[in-house]
Amino acid sequence: MISVKLPTLNTNDAGYVLVEWLAEHGARVEKGQPLVVVETSKAQEEIDSTADGILHTLVADGADCRPGQTVAHLFASADEHRAYLSAPAAAPAAPPEPATSAGLTLTKAARALADQHGLTDDDLRGLGRTVIRAADVEALLPSPAQADAPTGQRLSAQQRAVSAVVTESMRTIPAAAAYAKVDVGQAQDLARQLRRRTGSVVSLVGLLVKAVADQLPAHPSLFTRLLDDGTVQPAASAHVAVAVDAGKGLYTPVVHNTAALSVTRIADLITEFRDKAARGTFRADELTGANILIAPHTTDGVVFATPIVFPGQTCALSLGGIDEQLVLDQQGRPEARRFAHLGLVYDHRVVNGRDAMVFLGDLKRALEAPAALAAATP
Repeated sequence: MISVKLPTLNTNDAGYVLVEWLAEHGARVEKGQPLVVVETSKAQEEIDSTADGILHTLVADGADCRPGQTVAHLFASADEHRAYLSAPAAAPAAPPEPATSAGLTLTKAARALADQHGLTDDDLRGLGRTVIRAADVEALLPSPAQADAPTGQRLSAQQRAVSAVVTESMRTIPAAAAYAKVDVGQAQDLARQLRRRTGSVVSLVGLLVKAVADQLPAHPSLFTRLLDDGTVQPAASAHVAVAVDAGKGLYTPVVHNTAALSVTRIADLITEFRDKAARGTFRADELTGANILIAPHTTDGVVFATPIVFPGQTCALSLGGIDEQLVLDQQGRPEARRFAHLGLVYDHRVVNGRDAMVFLGDLKRALEAPAALAAATP
């Protein structure tokens, strides 16, 4: 007998929802076959079978579950499965099947609570979840103390996950910050040329992603992970996360193996990220594995921004909006230039101020003379 245990899909979540089994209870499955869909606060993920066998499910569709939990068993043969079923107290009865309705999956407790309070399916769809539990329905109900008071709004599960990460960062990471003013005129011009030539939506953000990844060999400490025993774990490759918010919550998808990618490929990935952020369709593997973060704050008028260092990372960068200014050229004549500010927040236990300044200086030079960033772009 092989136990099917849920892996850790999202380090921000202590629990998941088992959305649906993709194979029937008692069916024979093959290694690598999609077995079950699990929902985290940010994505749905298919879990594949790790072996051949007969599936015996222990958790029903719509049930809460947690990382490491055994949700099923796989049996090598029908005889082994029958022996398991005939053994005293072999396995707990499967939980009741959830009720379903017009594109929603509800547990029976959730359906009963919704019916009790007269909530419609449209009300439940407003929760933005594919599986509705009793606790989700309760979020739509005012507490007794709120009956005569203005109705408050419960944070979404996704925003609660962001809250937990930010709280953990502020609690555990002694962060310092530094800022650099960068002339981004040439970088913007290069991005415009690449858009015309390739059709990809190349932007200043994409060029910054590439420039950051290229700094790993010279600045490895800013990509490390500080372990509990006080040692640092180096990064073999740069995996750059880009904060994306399309109005439906904050996501931090990851451009994996960034240094090996062209600027146009990075641009295409960022475009895909924005589309998935708007639809909420990220896979868990697209949101994990980063060793540095870039948070664009490019709204007009936003000059400085201080990002949050995510737990498990050592630094984060922000990019402010473009600020056009008049400066004097070498002959003393005024000319218009375009500037942006990079904000670097770093874990001071790992990175000292001097190293942070050198890192920012190298990024500044890369963006102010950006031709090398596009060298591998077709």
